[in-house]
Amino acid sequence: MGVPITFLDKYNPEQFEIIGSSITLGVPMSKFAEKGTYSAGGPRFYLDNGDGTFKRLYDRIVIKNKKVQK
Repeated sequence: MGVPITFLDKYNPEQFEIIGSSITLGVPMSKFAEKGTYSAGGPRFYLDNGDGTFKRLYDRIVIKNKKVQK
């Protein structure tokens, strides 16, 4: 799950594992979309605007819940 960086204030290592960040896990949009349909900025997470363009999201921390309920 991608959460805002402010999550670190509430981080509980017994409950969550930090996997990485949008900078390290993201893939450049140039691999998926035409130039000019997104804001350049390197590997990040993007949101589809629904009109053929993409919005770059603020940096995210990617976490995993250690206690997944089945």
